[in-house]
Amino acid sequence: MRLQKTLLVCLLFAAVLSLTACGKTQPPADQAQPSDSTAARDFKTEFLPVGSVVLLEDGNKTIMICGRIQSMAGSDTIYDYSACYYPEGIIDPKAMIFFNREDIAEVCFVGYEDESELTYRDKLNHLGELEIKDGVIVEKQP
Repeated sequence: MRLQKTLLVCLLFAAVLSLTACGKTQPPADQAQPSDSTAARDFKTEFLPVGSVVLLEDGNKTIMICGRIQSMAGSDTIYDYSACYYPEGIIDPKAMIFFNREDIAEVCFVGYEDESELTYRDKLNHLGELEIKDGVIVEKQP
């Protein structure tokens, strides 16, 4: 029985090592690379989709966007985005990161985009001035 457990542990370890090595392979330098869809887009004026991974100015760890048009509880400041550390995810809601578009230094990955995302993002991009009323973010009335 002990030998079976040892063999099972060894097999699992070997499988993990194999999968890790497979994930780190790089295509040959002369092979065509997919085009970078982030190069032609201006994310300083357009919202990124949820799931996008970015690096902030002076940042040393990538973060994943999990919300747009956000504010911290008890704050009157409205941010373009909320995010969590990547790849860990939301470990503690108190550790969420709030930032604006101009704070982004690099877009590492653009999240999933379908028709509903494009429609929603168009609405976000055309929002007027916002404010917080009774704890809710609303468009500022003239």
